[in-house]
Amino acid sequence: MKNFILLFIIVFTAFGCSSDQPKQKTSNLTLVEGSWLLNFQLDATNSIPTKFNLTHQEGNYQLEFINAEETIVIKSVEINDNNIIIKDPVFNTWFEGKIINESLIEGFWYKNDKNYKIAFKAHHSANNRFPEPAQLIPSGNNISGKWEVDFSKNNSADHYKSIGQFKQDGNYLTGTFMTETGDYRFLEGNFYNDSAYLSCYDGAHLFLFKAQFKNDSLYGTFWSGTHWEEPWVAGRNDSFELTNPDSLTFLKEGYDRLAFSFPNLNGENVSLTDEKYQNKVVIVNIMGPWCPNCKDETAYLTQLFNKENKKGLEVIALSFDKSEDYESAKQTALKIKEHFGVKYDILIAGKASKIDAAKALPMLNHIMSYPTSIFIDKQGNIRKIRTGFYGPGTGEFYTRYIEQTDDFVSKLLAE
Repeated sequence: MKNFILLFIIVFTAFGCSSDQPKQKTSNLTLVEGSWLLNFQLDATNSIPTKFNLTHQEGNYQLEFINAEETIVIKSVEINDNNIIIKDPVFNTWFEGKIINESLIEGFWYKNDKNYKIAFKAHHSANNRFPEPAQLIPSGNNISGKWEVDFSKNNSADHYKSIGQFKQDGNYLTGTFMTETGDYRFLEGNFYNDSAYLSCYDGAHLFLFKAQFKNDSLYGTFWSGTHWEEPWVAGRNDSFELTNPDSLTFLKEGYDRLAFSFPNLNGENVSLTDEKYQNKVVIVNIMGPWCPNCKDETAYLTQLFNKENKKGLEVIALSFDKSEDYESAKQTALKIKEHFGVKYDILIAGKASKIDAAKALPMLNHIMSYPTSIFIDKQGNIRKIRTGFYGPGTGEFYTRYIEQTDDFVSKLLAE
């Protein structure tokens, strides 16, 4: 996917982070429990809405952000003198706000550091994600189905293709976009009159899609936080397919093996030549701890490893971090390890740059996407390289990939 999309789940309620211990509430105000609507203010006219449920138990608050079928649980909620800090359990993102009253919070959302921030306002509300227009006219329009999508169609440098999948039930709309390198995960919103609205807050990304439905086509704009905006156009096409993701990354001529040596979370160098990996089926997962698509795949690989490890499957995650400092990158990787209960090796492979990753693995033609997974048989031969990952938000595409991968790994183990 694009650089800004580096492109979490199996529903996050299953992976609640037990290490996040919220502080006791010391505010004079008691926040109202139930459904809240939070808006990230992009500019004077555009905001990205998200919904969360707020509960209060044993003196502590807990939030559950909702994106269609996805639930992201946040237990780290600190309140002091009507100031509130909400920390994501996996990503280096957080909210800092002021409790204005029991049903209103205002402040800023931060990502990685305080150089990137977006103002937000959250209030207790049972309203729709996107507000209904003043005049709601029943039109009978329904955009459910599969769409061929062009992002930045008139800009050759930024243009890319996508599959749009949407499901509309009255004015309620869900869906996602799939590219050759991953997906935009769970999107939720509304369809009013002739316009579609979809958004997502997944802990790391803020996505907003708006489009007008005209002559059986969609003409829209996509925002990723405050740093990216581009046009998109889509037409119905049930037969449209993207390039096979197994064909995008491959070994360069002159190489017949994957080779590397990186430190694990104990500072010990690990290589495929280590005895632990001899005569084993190995999946090498190139990932970034800042990447929601990578979290989706980590959840899947953790399940696969737990099921097949005794039969001879090993997994190695190569973590490319935003920081070049080993200790900092280690702490970020430890959050992933603890959050998902990862039992396989996670190695600190370098800085999160496709150029740096290509230098670290020079035998590959490129690193096109985080994540990328390399499947190696018992003889050390690369049997498949999968660029990107279609997560649970893609529905049948995710189900089909999991079934195919489970079957492929079983056959490698049986050889």
